[in-house]
Amino acid sequence: MKLLIPSDIIEVTGDIQQCLLLAEQQGFAIEHIELCVSPTRTLQLISNQDHFAVATDLLDKDQIQTTEYDCCLCYLSSASIESLTMDSRKVFLHLTDSNGDKYDIWTNPLNHQRQALRNTDSRLLSRAAMCRHLAWFITLSALSFPLEDSLTLARAMLNVSRETWAFEYSAFPTPVLEHKDFDIRLVWQLDSLNKGFPKLEPHSLGLYPVVDSVEWIEQLLPLGIKTIQLRIKQPERVDLEAQIIRAIELGREYNAQVFINDYWQLAIKHGAFGVHLGQEDLQASNLTQLAGAGIALGLSTHGYYELLRIVQLAPSYIALGHIFPTTTKQMPSQPQGLTRLALYQKLIDTIPYGEQKGIPTVAIGGIDLGNASQVWQTGVSSLAVVRAITQANDVQTAIGDFREVMVSNSEQRSCATSLHYGHRHKECRHVEQ
Repeated sequence: MKLLIPSDIIEVTGDIQQCLLLAEQQGFAIEHIELCVSPTRTLQLISNQDHFAVATDLLDKDQIQTTEYDCCLCYLSSASIESLTMDSRKVFLHLTDSNGDKYDIWTNPLNHQRQALRNTDSRLLSRAAMCRHLAWFITLSALSFPLEDSLTLARAMLNVSRETWAFEYSAFPTPVLEHKDFDIRLVWQLDSLNKGFPKLEPHSLGLYPVVDSVEWIEQLLPLGIKTIQLRIKQPERVDLEAQIIRAIELGREYNAQVFINDYWQLAIKHGAFGVHLGQEDLQASNLTQLAGAGIALGLSTHGYYELLRIVQLAPSYIALGHIFPTTTKQMPSQPQGLTRLALYQKLIDTIPYGEQKGIPTVAIGGIDLGNASQVWQTGVSSLAVVRAITQANDVQTAIGDFREVMVSNSEQRSCATSLHYGHRHKECRHVEQ
């Protein structure tokens, strides 16, 4: 991939080089990215499969009207939010709302809905800070982060030192859930969720099979599975409600945490332990009713922006995925991979959860015995598995093998965490050798 940098903004070259090196330190591959100076009016990412042009008013805001681009970062706009005319290709940075708060705002190119970030720092950005933000945005785009994640992480990087990756929750901007000035609205009342959803013990999740019938739940719970999800993809099934009722009954019988995927009304009606929802289901569901029913809630995420967005809803756990390619579900996002998973987990470990820090996490997507150890080492609370259980030659043996992976790696993981925070316990000394 070639990254073309306009000669008129050559000062960002050093910033981009530093961004790439810092990304490499986190585990990202950067050897395929080649920096080049170009007479073009846009920063460009050029590969065999794609061409992405980024314009900015840091060059010449008067020429933006005649420049061809896929995305334009507007740092110098003096427009008010109320008078803003949104262009699906433009991102307006550091705009002030009627309360004096600073926001980055744009239109999602996929669903054409407005999205926004509330910034933690309301001070005006210097030219150097703008160039650094631009450098991070283009670097993250080159690393295949989606638009909303590139903007979220680029903003967080301005709140840490130049030699540091942003890990702390306090460094990140806040995705806007609702704001009248932006025409961003929820169909349920956000203020009714001030207490959030029931809290879970991270270790209680364990191995987390996701199955498509109650027959699988009947088979797996007697084998010691304590967390399981019923995900039926055919809402027209005549026995749908009966399946959900039986799944809930089995959960009570075996003292297991049974989550119902999607069908939140039936889950409330029959007193389910938990519900799992995807990002696309949030608007269609009623979280106010779910919270009022005291039902545990798991939510899917696919990156920084979605993660930070749903944290505000105080879910019981966060699902991170999909980690590897999977055929069990059509996914709109790219596989996250282990590097991103580890970074998400480090961020989540700093997020308040009740009186502690660290929301329980479930890694999902393409996880099998061949990669389970690597996934578990990232620090997640649980491994969600589908085909690795349902297509196993011997289900009981497969469950035992997964448990062995999780138990055998837990001591090493615990030691690594203790060393990270400076608590060097005696039983961890072998890690330092």
